[in-house]
Amino acid sequence: MRDYKITHNDENVRQVAIETIHGIWGGIDWDKVDKRRAYGIWDEFGNKIKAAAMTTNSYERFVEKLARKMDVRSLRHSIFSKVRQQSDEFKQAVLKLIREETLQIVLEVRLNNEARKEMEKSLKEQELRQKELEERNKQVKFTEKGVKIDE
Repeated sequence: MRDYKITHNDENVRQVAIETIHGIWGGIDWDKVDKRRAYGIWDEFGNKIKAAAMTTNSYERFVEKLARKMDVRSLRHSIFSKVRQQSDEFKQAVLKLIREETLQIVLEVRLNNEARKEMEKSLKEQELRQKELEERNKQVKFTEKGVKIDE
């Protein structure tokens, strides 16, 4: 694996913090989340992020703790290996931001998730409409004598 250096600036630190939380969210084992727990999952997630961030001084340890608390299946998201290659100063900045802006980060991850779901839904609807139009177009044929409509 080649080294991947992330420039240390506020925007990159924020983006890495959001991607970290998103990576953990994406790895949750939903088979272990019952309906009652799912109802308050975002509050639980925010609280566990805050608790894990406040009780460790290491980015890697934070990720491990939170993954364990949230029943994460795997930490295969690329952000974890990218951050592992960064300086301790950068990792500390990410962890500090997660501690200080937990609610905002969780909200941003939640909004990004909802926007992604809406886009996927919209794309599926668009594909369905396209298939319907293609079917309608198959019913109309142009011949030398005129238009033939198959119904």
